[in-house]
Amino acid sequence: MASRQIIINLKTQVQMPQRNRRLLLSCTLFFFTVGSFYAQQDSLVLGFKEYLGYVKKYHPVAKQAQLNIAIGQANLMKARGGFDPKVEVDYNTKEFKDTEYWDRLNATFKIPTWFGIELKGNFQQNEGYYLNPD
Repeated sequence: MASRQIIINLKTQVQMPQRNRRLLLSCTLFFFTVGSFYAQQDSLVLGFKEYLGYVKKYHPVAKQAQLNIAIGQANLMKARGGFDPKVEVDYNTKEFKDTEYWDRLNATFKIPTWFGIELKGNFQQNEGYYLNPD
């Protein structure tokens, strides 16, 4: 009698999980279909291009690369500044006890070129009684 009850219990245990499996399968399918419908409307998902945009904007190596570009542009501007025209004016005077010893004016205008030739215009004006002929 005890062996018969064990066999009946085993049969009922086998039959119950099949019903549970069907119910579990149907519930799972229902939740996956409903869940996938709502997941497509979620705005928190990043696209690949948006992700790359954040990486380029905030990654430390990308920021360092941007600094190198800025340094290169500053060096280029500095090198191009070597070809800017230059104006120089030098004025010296010496007066002592209401006597003008000398008065010197030297004005220069330089234009450097890409070919290494430098155009130069110079104006000198020297006045005074005690003027050294240097």
